[in-house]
Amino acid sequence: MKKFPRKSSSAEEVFEKLRDCASRDLNPHTGRMWGHYYATGKPDLTDLARKALLEFMDKTMLDFTTYPSILKMENDVVAMIADLMNGDDSVVGNFTYGGTESIMLAVKAARDLFRKKKNGIPEIVLPSTAHPAFYKSAEFLGLKPVRVEVEPETFKVSAEKVNEVVSDRTAMIVGSAPNYPFGVVDDIKGLGDLAVDHKLWLHVDACMSFVLPFFRKLGENIPDFDFSVEGVSSMSVDLHKYGYTPRGASVILHRNAELRDNHVFVMASWPGYPLVNTAVLSTRSAGTLTASWAILHHLGQEGYLELSEKILKAKKKLLKGLPKIGFKVLGNPESSLLAFTSAELNLFILAKEMGRKGWYIQAQPGSKPLGYPKSIHLSISPYHYEVVDKFLDDLKDGAEAVKAMPKADVMEMLRDIDLSSKDLIESIGIKDGELPEDMTLINELIHLMPPELVEDIFRKVVNEEIFRVSRG
Repeated sequence: MKKFPRKSSSAEEVFEKLRDCASRDLNPHTGRMWGHYYATGKPDLTDLARKALLEFMDKTMLDFTTYPSILKMENDVVAMIADLMNGDDSVVGNFTYGGTESIMLAVKAARDLFRKKKNGIPEIVLPSTAHPAFYKSAEFLGLKPVRVEVEPETFKVSAEKVNEVVSDRTAMIVGSAPNYPFGVVDDIKGLGDLAVDHKLWLHVDACMSFVLPFFRKLGENIPDFDFSVEGVSSMSVDLHKYGYTPRGASVILHRNAELRDNHVFVMASWPGYPLVNTAVLSTRSAGTLTASWAILHHLGQEGYLELSEKILKAKKKLLKGLPKIGFKVLGNPESSLLAFTSAELNLFILAKEMGRKGWYIQAQPGSKPLGYPKSIHLSISPYHYEVVDKFLDDLKDGAEAVKAMPKADVMEMLRDIDLSSKDLIESIGIKDGELPEDMTLINELIHLMPPELVEDIFRKVVNEEIFRVSRG
């Protein structure tokens, strides 16, 4: 086990070690990553965010009476996002450290409201494309998830199908704007009508939605998805994606203070100071909040419109270019996300081939037991407008290279793997706590196996192999 260092190290020595740790990392600033980073191609924006974060890094959001500036900036950020999402003066909200935290607070508020009126285990009705954060929240907070399959061609959830499973145990229904896997916006208007008719809590997961208001200004047909829809009770909106702020920045919005009441935690029955939390965490650095405040003011609607236009241009090139190479775009993505598939190519090998060319694309294994296709997911950023032509050229070359390879017999690859064996972890390439560079076999397994088994294996791998104390 790695020991606590006995001696001090100079700043230069520490940074040398940090650089060594990062030597195998992808570079997020090249515009060659189509996931996990949202590159603007504007170094000055990154510099501003870093300066604002460092300026307030040492100030805490724990006690809003200590630093009045932090309270003001949180209220400012919430107001700006509420305005972007067509909220009025009654909308309230709070800054969180991520979309999962925002979702969890909404689920907690809906659950507690349910408990005030009814007994039993509350249910959360959600599309099969809803983010796993809802399942995580349900597991943490004691709700039962009720899945509704999306339409097979549009990948959108039908309000009629949601209505079929709504019951007196329903604490919340969920819609995505957009969903992550396919970038399509659910029928929020239909869900809103359902919420009004049945007096239900409708939460809109808008964590990837920041571009949608600007796409609409640019002439795109964006369906209503925000507080302009009467039945929407709460929304989660991330800033650290298409708001281009540092990671750890999201907002939870409620239509009014009455709905937020149950997400606020207060504790005064101890000898210390009264603890008041409007988020899951207590002590939080104000750095990401102030960086978000700075970026929102610096860009303004004008700046976001300019960046969104670049995304839209890159997206249109992709929608035109992908079918020419032989790929099928799944659904009709209204947002900055899309997924494409192929009946002829092994997409997992294609992802590896594109990696060799210096591109990161995200393989989505899908699920054969559940009927979900394999696909490649792209999160389109402003910087991609500069490189999309090169990307399509390399993708075409990559596809041709994969076609020329001998077709791998997937079942032959999997035949020697005993899913019940203790050696399973090593047999799929995981050794000494490290994942294999080639994820093809693992992705094939994920696609073919029942998802419950996938979850059990991942839990075991993560718990026993990946997150463990460093050796040496």
